Amino acid sequence: MKRIKKLYAESIEYVSIKLNKKQLDDVFECLNNRQLDKVFSFFVHGLKDTNKWGRESCAKLLGIIATKASIEHFLQLFLTLMNGLKDDNKNIRESCTKSLGVISEKLNEK
Repeated sequence: MKRIKKLYAESIEYVSIKLNKKQLDDVFECLNNRQLDKVFSFFVHGLKDTNKWGRESCAKLLGIIATKASIEHFLQLFLTLMNGLKDDNKNIRESCTKSLGVISEKLNEK
């Protein structure tokens, strides 16, 4: 199960990094609310995983998908990333910091 989760996170990370803004917008428009809930939930819970690579990957992805989140999801993502700043692993703290920076830049644009 852990290998599947890792593969899933790696795949989404790879695809999301390769997509431009319009393509990423199109992906999120194709998802219904239930699917979006599952995506956000997966990454929020992934940041609490015991696998440090999984947590780091989820922290990066939360920054990417946070800009597409509803207010409810956004607050949850923001709090999750803030909690990630307390992680024992330096790479995870750095990923959370970068993701919070991405969110901050996006908020300044709006």
